[in-house]
Amino acid sequence: MKNIQLISKRLKKINYLYTKMILNELSPFELDHHFEVLLTLAVEENQVTQNRLSELLQIDKSRTAVIVFDLEKRGLVSININPEDRRRHYISLSPLAKSYIPHIELSVEKINELAGAGIEQQKLMTFFEVSEMIQHNLVNKLSY
Repeated sequence: MKNIQLISKRLKKINYLYTKMILNELSPFELDHHFEVLLTLAVEENQVTQNRLSELLQIDKSRTAVIVFDLEKRGLVSININPEDRRRHYISLSPLAKSYIPHIELSVEKINELAGAGIEQQKLMTFFEVSEMIQHNLVNKLSY
């Protein structure tokens, strides 16, 4: 019998370990897995709608809504309705969330360094290029 390897299995394991280590670093802030949402909002220069946030995070709109409402309840984001189009909700970081961003960035940098330890920079760049190509191939195939 042929031994078929699932690319996703390896990527899931990496994602699990990577996220768990970042969450351990950020445990005093009790951010759950939502640190990625806060970081995404922090780097965007324009106002971010809930739909745009879904696109940036590559998750469905209903999941984004649940996350955003949870973050709002915890005082980490505010939701503002566009007065010209009430269907558009702008999401922005609260001052409390903004104070967390340097800690999130530092934790991500630390775990990135740990994950890349002993790996030549060129090999790491190749990994990112190849994973981007795999994603591109799969997205293009889904478009049809």
